[in-house]
Amino acid sequence: MQEAYVNINSIPTHILTWGRWIEETVTEKELVICITGNPGLPGFYTEFASTLQKQLGDLPVWVIGHAGHDDPPEASIREVPQLTGNEEIFNLDGQIKHKLAFIKKYVPKDVKIHLIGHSIGAWMILQMLEDESVRSRVQKCYMLFPTVERMIESPNGWVFTKLAMPLYSVFGYVFFKFFNALPVWLRLFLIQIYFLIFSIPRSFLDTALQYSKPSVAEKVVFLADDEMCRVRGLQKEIIERNIHLLKFYYGTTDGWVPVSYYEQLKKDYPQVDATLDGQKIDHAFVLRHSQPVAAIVREMIQQNLRN
Repeated sequence: MQEAYVNINSIPTHILTWGRWIEETVTEKELVICITGNPGLPGFYTEFASTLQKQLGDLPVWVIGHAGHDDPPEASIREVPQLTGNEEIFNLDGQIKHKLAFIKKYVPKDVKIHLIGHSIGAWMILQMLEDESVRSRVQKCYMLFPTVERMIESPNGWVFTKLAMPLYSVFGYVFFKFFNALPVWLRLFLIQIYFLIFSIPRSFLDTALQYSKPSVAEKVVFLADDEMCRVRGLQKEIIERNIHLLKFYYGTTDGWVPVSYYEQLKKDYPQVDATLDGQKIDHAFVLRHSQPVAAIVREMIQQNLRN
């Protein structure tokens, strides 16, 4: 694995790669790019992406984080702009422009892309397909647990808008400021207790510590709030134009994407390539189910390689 903070649209962005670094000459005819969910910290995708690349063998796998969701190390001269006054950089539109800029800068035009979009990353991919210069390079899109419609109407959407967002508005920033004022050892200890309760692997400790920074948390919440406002009805025109490029994978225990959304998609588009998970994998699969999802995606990609 190689990683660095790379300036994309003037934002230091955390990039992880397996198989080939982004600034190396790409000799392969295809590569895989994963667009994260929210929070968009690539560290949560390490096991998934590394497993996927090992199983694919020759194809490079790149993971790009969301703008502002990962601060560079304190020793770095690069700084992420504050949220206030820069909302257009960190909202959904800004994140889409961020991903388009990355592809246009680092992926050669003759290389086909297998795009993986997790959660809101799937919605971002739909918007990215409106850019013909990127769409023409896409081999296939794999939409994992896709929040591409009616987020606010989902069970988790209700909890976020009615409970989590009001609480964050009152207590959130103060809580994260207080938490980050604690000694590092105590913060790690408290995170470990949380991980123990929810059966989350210890390998995510460093990423969770990064996520707990006030400057990161506020941008994560800001993006989530924008998602509730923007991700409403299914964008049928985009689906219809690109249906041959899309592969959907829905969960059966997903509080963000109820099974009824899958059923409605299949009813509206009988020809759509959509699968319902049979393993009760969580929406946030990267926390506990990275390996089985990597195996599922590897099979999808192998079925769609260029001849």
